[in-house]
Amino acid sequence: MILRRLTTALRKQDWFTVVIETLIVVLGVFLGLQVNNWNAARVERNSEQVLLLRLQEETRSLLDTQKEELAAQSPRMGLLTDANSVMFSLAPSRPLTNDECWALVVSHWLPSPTEELSSLDELISSGRFDLISNPSVKAALRDYAVVKERSRGARAEAVSELFRLHTRHPDAVWLEVGRAEDTDYFPPTAPLDSEGMKWRYRCDIDQIRGNTAFLSEYSDNAARLNSYLRRYKERIAVLTDLDAELAKELGMSRSRRESEAVE
Repeated sequence: MILRRLTTALRKQDWFTVVIETLIVVLGVFLGLQVNNWNAARVERNSEQVLLLRLQEETRSLLDTQKEELAAQSPRMGLLTDANSVMFSLAPSRPLTNDECWALVVSHWLPSPTEELSSLDELISSGRFDLISNPSVKAALRDYAVVKERSRGARAEAVSELFRLHTRHPDAVWLEVGRAEDTDYFPPTAPLDSEGMKWRYRCDIDQIRGNTAFLSEYSDNAARLNSYLRRYKERIAVLTDLDAELAKELGMSRSRRESEAVE
C-alpha cells in the first residue's frame, strides 16, 4: 500500500508525499529490525541463564565428587608418611601395619579422577563460549579448563612410569587372597571381589630396609602419588572460585529481573 502511494507521488512529483512515505518505510524497517534485535537479545539472555544454571549444578556436583575422591585417596599418603622413617632406617625396625603395607603395595595406583564439566565441554566444542557475558565467569571457566588439561597431562605421564612393587620385588612385598571374614588381618580398605574374597598384603620390613632399588622405586611412586593428590586440591580450588562467580552472577541476574518486574 505504501509503495503504491509512493509510486503515485513520484509520478505526480509530489515531493513532500515522497519524503513522508519514504520516512515511513525507513522507520518501519528500522523498528522491525530493532524488535528482532530485542527478541534475539532476550532469547540469548534466556539461553545464557539456562546455561549458567546448568553450569552451577554441574560445578557443585563435581566439587562434591572431587572432595569425596580426595578424601578417599589421601589416607594412602598419610600411611606412607608414617612408614617412611621405618623403611628408610631412620627409626627402629618394626613390622609395617596392615594398612601401611596396603598403602605401600598400591602406591602405584592413580585412578582416573572425575573432572568433566559437560556444559563447559559443549561450549568449547560448539564455539559458543562467548554466550557467557560475565568476564569473571568466563575467566573462571578458562582457569578450570587449563587446570583440567594440565592435570590430565600430568597423570598420563605419571601412570606411564609407575612401579608395581609387588611384581618387581616379590621378596619384599606380595599379595595374598583370603576370606572376607578374616577381619583381624585385613585393613578396612582391602578390596572385596565378587566371590567374597579379599586381597591381603604382606611386607617384609627387613627386605625393604636393605633394598635400595625397592626404596628408590617406592620413592618415585610416592612422589607421583603426592603430585596426583595435589592436582585434586588445585581442581577443587578452581571449582570453588567458579562456583562463587556463578552464584554471584545468578544472584545479580535475579536482582535485575526483579527490578524490571517492579518497573
